[in-house]
Parts: sequence; structure tokens; C-alpha cells
Amino acid sequence: MKQYFNIIKIETSMDSGVGNRVKFWEHVDTDVLVPGHTFIVYGRELTIISIDEDVMVFDYRDRTFKLNRHWQVLGTPEFDTSNERLSKQARNVFFFSIDRDTELEWSDKYAAELIGQMNKNNDDGNIWRNIPLVREFIHELKDVAPFRSEIINPVYKAHFIASMLENDFIDKRETPRLFQSLCELYRLYRDFEHPSDFDDYLQEHFDKNYFRQVDKWIYSFAMIVRDPQWEHALQCWNGLGGMLKVDPVQATEEWEEVIYEVEKELDEQLKDEPRGMGFCFSYWSAKRAALARRGIEWRSPSAMNPRVMFD
Repeated sequence: MKQYFNIIKIETSMDSGVGNRVKFWEHVDTDVLVPGHTFIVYGRELTIISIDEDVMVFDYRDRTFKLNRHWQVLGTPEFDTSNERLSKQARNVFFFSIDRDTELEWSDKYAAELIGQMNKNNDDGNIWRNIPLVREFIHELKDVAPFRSEIINPVYKAHFIASMLENDFIDKRETPRLFQSLCELYRLYRDFEHPSDFDDYLQEHFDKNYFRQVDKWIYSFAMIVRDPQWEHALQCWNGLGGMLKVDPVQATEEWEEVIYEVEKELDEQLKDEPRGMGFCFSYWSAKRAALARRGIEWRSPSAMNPRVMFD
């Protein structure tokens, strides 16, 4: 089954508050995605550094990006404000999907099972268990005839993602790239929606203005993922909400690559520990040690917020 590297440029112009979005597509067959190959994408060189069955690394616009081929959706915004009345924004969105001519079945039962398990993990306080489930769900959504299909239309896809975001199926400060991917897909599906996609259920339950919140996250996470140590990225990181400071190491790629295995290890290690007062310190200590064994120095909430009392 062939796979395509998708590059979509979305240009938005706003003149006195009136917005207009224009989309341009590029689909690159994986047969030409070999190390060292360079091709032109919207007037800019894109060079493949390395590629395997899981990850592609590429240079574009003088920056190096790493893209997981199964679940990640990477967005890179550009901004150009010419005057007070006219502003232009452009976004490049990168992701992999199957051949658009391939017919795949969408399993409502499987989707319901994934969502049901995510809800249970939330109720049990084990949100970390949702990391592979959300990745699998993104993979399913991307591979079902993007972007329009008789099986499942873009609005239903956006509706699924909105429910995952609204119900906190993942922690945006534990897996920022995964959270970013959900936001990017949601916005893409909204861009490709059609009025005929809205059936009676969606007319009643779909929040047509939720994109405003998602757009704010998209901007913040594009900055954070770009360079977590960049001053503006740190401002975005600290502005994600909540009164407690969180170590920005959690915004790094190294963190996101190991956090699921770390939490899985801690779940087994602390399974017999009472979950009462003081447990958070045992958990943080074990987590810090597990991360240190993987070469990551992490500061716990108590270390980041020395004037706050924790129990």
C-alpha cells in the first residue's frame, strides 16, 4: 500500500476583519523520498536527511524537522503584516497518509472501543495510558481517504478530535507534539468541510466556533515544538494555563519519546504504594530517577514551585 508525504500550504488574508483562506496541496510519493533528495515546495527547497518506516527528518526553510510517519502532523506558521488594515498568514502542514485512491473501511466499533478506553483511563487517573491510543486514533483518521470520504466526512473527523481535546484525553504538557497533531488535524478538517457534511446530529452537537481555541493552541505549539528553549517558545509554554510552573524539558522531543515507557515503568514500580498524602513526592522522585536513567534531567512541580505546598 503506497503512502504519500502531504504538504499543504494554507494562506489566510484578513482585510478589516474579513478572513479568506486559500489552500494549496502537494503530494509527494514515498518512492522519491530518499536521503539527499531535494525538491521544491512552494518556492523553497526541501531536502530529505533520513527516512525509515517510522520517521523522516528533513530540512525546510533553514530548519530541520522530524516527522513521525504514523501519527504526527507538523505545522509551521509564517506571518507577514504589511499594514494595520491587511495582514497575511501562511501555514505549512506536513503529514503522511496512504494513497488517496485506496479504499479503506472505517470501523465505528473500533473507534468507539478506542474512545471508550480513553474515557476509562481518564476516570482511573491513568491519562498516560492514552498516549498510544490517541496515536492510533490519529493514524486511523489520517488513513481513511483524506480528506473526503463517503465513509466519514471531515466534519465528523473534526468532531471526534474536538471531543478528545475537550475531554483532556492527553496532557498537553506531557505530549506536546501529540497534542499539536490533534490540533493541526482538527483545523485541516475544518478547512475541508462542506455544509452538506452536517447531519442532524452534528447540527446539534458540533461547536462551529471551537476553531478559535484550537487556533490559539496551534500558534503556541508551533512555537514550542520549533525550539523549546527559544524565549518566545518559553512564553508560549508558560502561557498554556494553570498556576504552576512546569519544567520546559517536557516540551522537548527527547521527553516525548520516552514519557510513555517511563509512566509504564512507574505504574509497575509504585503499584503497591498507598495513594494518600505524600504519594506525589514518591512519584516525583521515582519519575526523576527514571528520566535520569534515560539522560533527561527533570525538575518536579515542587522544585519548579518552591513556595507552593504539596501533599
